[in-house]
Parts: sequence; C-alpha cells; structure tokens
Amino acid sequence: MSKSDIDSALRQWRDSGLISSELAERLLTDHTDRKRAGRGRFLQYAVSVTAGILLVIAAVTFFSWSWPDLGPGVRTCVIAGAGIAALLLGLRFEAAQRFVPVTWALQTSGLILLLAAFLYSMQAWENGTAGGVVVGLLALAIPATTIPIFVRRNPIMPAVATALAYAFLAAFLLRAFDLDADIIIWIVDGALVATLAGLGLLLYTGRAESVSHRTLYTFSVCLYGGYPMVGMTAIGPLELDDNALLALDAWLLVITALALWGIHRAPAALRSARYVHHLAASVLLAIPLGFGTTLEVLELPPLGAAAAIAGAGACGLWYGLARDARSVVVCSCVTILCAAWYLGVDAGERLGTVLALAFTAVLFFWVATRLGRMRES
Repeated sequence: MSKSDIDSALRQWRDSGLISSELAERLLTDHTDRKRAGRGRFLQYAVSVTAGILLVIAAVTFFSWSWPDLGPGVRTCVIAGAGIAALLLGLRFEAAQRFVPVTWALQTSGLILLLAAFLYSMQAWENGTAGGVVVGLLALAIPATTIPIFVRRNPIMPAVATALAYAFLAAFLLRAFDLDADIIIWIVDGALVATLAGLGLLLYTGRAESVSHRTLYTFSVCLYGGYPMVGMTAIGPLELDDNALLALDAWLLVITALALWGIHRAPAALRSARYVHHLAASVLLAIPLGFGTTLEVLELPPLGAAAAIAGAGACGLWYGLARDARSVVVCSCVTILCAAWYLGVDAGERLGTVLALAFTAVLFFWVATRLGRMRES
C-alpha cells in the first residue's frame, strides 16, 4: 500500500476510535521507514546487478587487450582466476553481512566467469582428452561444492546456482565425453525434470509446513530455466523448427497454471498472493510468443494475431482488476497496447493507427475509472 493509502486508513481508524492518535503516528512512521528501507534495498539490487555486468564487461575488455600475448591455457587460468576471486569476495562480504545484494551479484558473476573459463578451455585442451576430462570434472564440481555453501547462507544463491548447474553439467558432458549436442540436451532435460519432480514432491507432500524459501525460489528458477531447455529441445533433437514456438507456448501455460494453483488451490503453507507476479510475467511473455505463434506457425492475418495478443491481455486485465493485482494489470495494459500498436502500424494508414490507439486509450480510461472505484470502496 502507498503512503497515502496508509495515511487515509489510519485517519479513518483514528476518527472511528479504533486506535489512538499516538498509535496512528507510530504506525505511519514505521510504514514510512519500511518503505524507505525497501526502496534503498531495490536501488542497491539495481546498482549491484549493474556492477556485476560491468565486472564481466571489464574482464572481456581486459582479455581482448591482452589476449594476443597469452596462450590458451593462460587465458583459461586468467578467466577462472577472475571468477574465483569474484566468488570468494562475494562470500567474504556476505559473511560480514555487508552489501548483501552486491555479494549476490559478485557470486553470480564469479560462477558465470568460471563457466566461461571451462568452455574457453577447449582452445587449450580438446574435448575427451585428459585435459578436457579434468576441466569437465572441475565444471561438475563447482555446483556440487557451492550449492551446499549457498544453502546455509541465503535463499537466493541456491536458486541461482541451481539454474547455472545445468550449464555446468552441459560443460562437463561436452568437455569430458565430447557428446553430441542433442544427447547433451536430453541429459540436461532429464536433470531438469528430475529436479522439478523432486522439488515438487517436497512442496506438495505433507512436509509442506517445513518448506523454506530456498526450495520455493529454486523451484521457480528451475521452471523459468525450462524455457531455454524446451526451446533447445524443440529446435535441436525434435527438429520442430517454427513449431518449437508451440512447445514454448505449452510451457508458458504450465507455469501460468502452476501460478494460479499456488494462488487459489495450493496447501495453506504454500498459498501466496505473491504468485501474481508470475502471472504478470506470463502475460508479458505472451507478447513475443503470441506474435510468433500466430504469425509464423498458424499464419494468421495481422488482425487475428493482434486479436490473440489483445485477448491474452484482456484475460490478464480481467483477473488483475478482480484480484487487485497491480502488476498483472500493468503488464496486461502493456500487452493490449502492443497488440493495438501492431494492428495500427500494420494497417499502414493514419486512420488505422488512430482507431487502434483510440480504442486502447478508451480501454485504459475505463480501467482507470474502475481502479478509482475499487480504491474508493
């Protein structure tokens, strides 16, 4: 709730005699402090992520500058050393409980640099050779050793490390055994399915009361990690070409259904209104997937494609308004706007563009009035 909403509610409760003026003032002060701390933490996350990206860019820039003077083995060691340094520095800062978002960005950057080092090592040692096997085993050892450490420290990094573990597994299979890409994809698919099944059973069974945020975050990250795996499987081993979009659509529906189940039907220990953010993400993902499916696979005319995207946005808008889910409402409005803009631009005429955007504007005005009524009630 915003500060104005809290202030209005506290004023009504105070005037009704439900709380005293002193209590209302303390509650408002506490809410203001929490909001300020939350904004500060969000800014810290944003800056730390930017710093992590800059660290990777700086490493790439340094490598491009000094690359000609270094041999492949030395280059691999330099990349791995940078990754280990970033990882250890992040762990050190986290142990001191300082700059927590920065530590997570450092640790993630370190893992990515290590993965890059293992893949680049192909320039020094070919796949399947003794050097390749050693590098492959090291790639497999990274998630095996870091995930237990992360589990004891925070709920975020276990999920990140688990997502990257599939890439480390692929690097191990490639470097140690020089397997075909399709075989590697199937093996990683199996690992992902096994992980989701294990976490799903842990979440759904009678042990749900003891499930931690680490398990929930890891399960969510693995679900989103399914998007690239589904896409690679459909394009690679299954050779579906454009029809690979249908597989991605199916995965989108699976995640959407799980989010709805978590909001409405899950056991009490798992049920949470925060899952609406996953619905909002699904609505946004429906834009590229919807356009790709309708135009490339189903070969619908522009009007049909725009109608399908707008329909997805309308469903999200209806749900968001009914549940007062602001993130879903915002993402649904963006989806409808994209559909209207595409239809108007495709018409190639000013009249078509004006009509499409005018309809969208009327719809948004209606949404605004509906939100106003909900707030007044």
